[in-house]
Order: sequence, then C-alpha cells, then structure tokens
Amino acid sequence: MKFILKFLILSFLLFNCKKAETIKITGSETMHSMILQVSNEFSKENSNMNVEVKGGGSGEGIHDLISGIVDIAVSSRDLDESEFEKLNKDHNLESIVVAYDGAALVVHPSNAIDKITLAEASDIFSGKVKNWKEVGGKDAPIAVFIRDSYSGTAQYILDQVVRKLNLSQLDYFNNKKNQYLASAKVMINNDEIIDQVNKNPNSISYMGMGIANMKSNLKLLKYAKLKQDEAVLPNIENIINRKYKLSRALRLFYKTSN
Repeated sequence: MKFILKFLILSFLLFNCKKAETIKITGSETMHSMILQVSNEFSKENSNMNVEVKGGGSGEGIHDLISGIVDIAVSSRDLDESEFEKLNKDHNLESIVVAYDGAALVVHPSNAIDKITLAEASDIFSGKVKNWKEVGGKDAPIAVFIRDSYSGTAQYILDQVVRKLNLSQLDYFNNKKNQYLASAKVMINNDEIIDQVNKNPNSISYMGMGIANMKSNLKLLKYAKLKQDEAVLPNIENIINRKYKLSRALRLFYKTSN
C-alpha cells in the first residue's frame, strides 16, 4: 500500500502537471493513519512537495473531491450513482484499490461474548436486541456506538449487517428499511469510538480492522454469517483466505486533467 500511494501521488503530479504544490487528501478514518504516515514519508523524500492529509470519513473525502477542494479522496466504500455522475461528468475520474480491510465489531475487553452472528449483530445495531443476555452475555443493557453519516464503515455495516446484504441480496431486499437504533450514540471518528467503548463495559461498535487490531483496550469479536458457520477473527490471514466475511476494498479516487 505504501508503494501504491507514493506511485499514485507521483502519477497525479505528472498527469496534472503540478509542480511544487500541495496535494490535499481527505477521507476514510480507516485509512487515515496509514495515509498520513506514507504522505509524511513522501514529503520528506520530495522536499519541494507538500501533502496535506485530513480524515473525516469517506463521505467527506468524496464530497470534497466533488467540490474541488481536495486532489485525492480516500474511501472505504464505492461511489453511489450520484457521486459517480458528478465526479465523472468530464470523463476524467480515476480510482485504484490499494488494500482490503475487515470491518471489525468491537466490545469492551471485559465482555464475556467473544463471537457474534450476522443475525445477532443486525438485531443489536437495529435495536431489536437490547440486552447482552439475549445473545448469551450478562444481564446488562447494550450501549450502541456508531459513526456519523460521512463514514464509509457506517454505511458498510448498515448495508451488510443491519440490512443483511452480507447474507444475500434477497435478505437485503427484505430488510432494506432497517436503520440503526435511533438512540445509538453517534461518534465523529474512531478515536471517539475507542474512548467510549473503553469507558463502557456494555458497549459495542465497529471500525476498520487495521485500527482495531492496534488497540489493546478493545476486544474484537469473531464473526459468522450463520450460527452453524465457523466464527473467525478479523485479521490479515482471514482476510487473505477470505474466511472473514465482513471485508471491503479501500479505494483512492482522483481526477486527471482533460
């Protein structure tokens, strides 16, 4: 991924004839740490160029690219039809998949639950299940924390888990009206989620696997589509061998000059 991003920045500069300018990148919180690290390395190796990186979520990155205030949008989801039409109206939109990441379901380390099915997760995040004892845990109300509407991970979990697209298109169609629990607490970034989950023993949330695996104050749940399926952890090995089913492409979007 580091090589790909460096190559993309150089390619962007060449294709758009930019010299000694600031390249602005905005988007996915899932990729923020890695993009920031690579961009800093790139700037050190190319002292005449500056790369500014901001998070805010996939939606913000895409919105800023549409508005023309950034050069590259970082996203953990694909474009919707309206976004694609706006960005590609001049037929100069480019995109590249730089990695695949798992969307991890996380709880407090003290939680006795260590695995969860799609149906259980869907019922928890939609509010049908409100107490941990309903899914084999202790008798305690579940505190649900979610990301804001700019988050690609939030949209991914809404579609794949709450609306059950991860199970099948038919299940998604039958559950398309499902929404997140209305009383779920909305966080603006992963740092807020980590802080809240760490403070609340009864909490549950989600974030990109790469970030979640770096945090010792989070417990990552094993995930299975169906109760009879093997529940597996979100880690690199299980993403590569496609055992972990909540995985998605991480993309960079940018526009070339006409």
